[in-house]
Amino acid sequence: MDICDGYLWPGGVQILRSFYPIIEDCIKNKKPLLGICLGMQAITTYFNILEDAKNSLKLDLETIYKENKEKNPYLVKVENEDMHLNIVTKEKESIENASHDIFLKKDSLLYHIFDCNCLSIPSMHSFTVARIPKDLQIIGNASDGTIEAVEYTKNNSFLLGIQGHVELLEDSKIFDWLVRYCHMKYQVLVNKKYALQEDNPFQIVSYQSLYPNCIQDGNIEIGVLSSWIAFRDYERDHGYFIDIESAFRTTELQQQIYEDYKKKYGLEYVEAYVAKPRHSEHETGLAIDIAMRTESGKWVTNFDEAFLECHQFLKENCAQFGFILRYPENKEEITGYHYEPWHFRYIGNEVVCKYIMENELCLEEYFEKEKLLMKKAKF
Repeated sequence: MDICDGYLWPGGVQILRSFYPIIEDCIKNKKPLLGICLGMQAITTYFNILEDAKNSLKLDLETIYKENKEKNPYLVKVENEDMHLNIVTKEKESIENASHDIFLKKDSLLYHIFDCNCLSIPSMHSFTVARIPKDLQIIGNASDGTIEAVEYTKNNSFLLGIQGHVELLEDSKIFDWLVRYCHMKYQVLVNKKYALQEDNPFQIVSYQSLYPNCIQDGNIEIGVLSSWIAFRDYERDHGYFIDIESAFRTTELQQQIYEDYKKKYGLEYVEAYVAKPRHSEHETGLAIDIAMRTESGKWVTNFDEAFLECHQFLKENCAQFGFILRYPENKEEITGYHYEPWHFRYIGNEVVCKYIMENELCLEEYFEKEKLLMKKAKF
């Protein structure tokens, strides 16, 4: 599950016990989940099981799982089969004949994704949800009252269940949403104004850098590691031998660096180049300072002229690996920091990264443009 950025459950015939750790992974690590048909029923079943376990002094989770294996008490047969149980082919006419309206709750996640309060979705289900646990919200109903959509958005989580088969719609908005939010946990803003939160969700793992003076031994966020290695190897394949000069830093180390640089270079320099503790991206493990080794074996960083050609290649190719140039030229008034050609930041979503790089944005500008969407998504 560590390599998964989000999940899609497209339906099926049986809810398996192995589904539930996936929901737990989504909630813990802020990954999006879209459950269609049986996928929605699995989501509601999971939260019902949790609720029953909390309310029972006798039953534990495993007992409830076993009891529900053969017959799921949280699902019931639909009463109006003519409306909900249809055989659907790929033909447009068949899809239209199997569709019925779903009325969406205003300000729900689904409402904002499609920007409407009524959707016509093909239906192929013989079971429906018997009861909704307190942790889930009903956000869509059919005209006969059948529950058609639920969501879980607590604690910046995004679990969305839809009973109808949205994959048969010509409109791809729901899947665009899923892909976009697959890296949402990495789209965090840490700068002079916004400090890193106390409940840092990022897991740091070890990476052995070849740079001889690597700060903090090259530790990096677990989800970034494979993307960084792919980025590094791609650069090396094209003649630029690069590695990490600095990635993750503890708050204590950031404090030490801040004080050392202030003492050595003065306050003006520090304000332009060094973040205060809890305001450094390096404390997330998502930021990477890159060094390059020349053919003569010399390592160069910062504004060394030998680095500039490499920097241009990094800049042109970083987005396909989920990175952006964090502090571009002529953005000092917005970012608060001087241009840093060596400092790259992991965002994860290639589409978002390409948008930022192609439009020559800094991360603050992207967040400003996207703030309406983020408010809608309650993130």
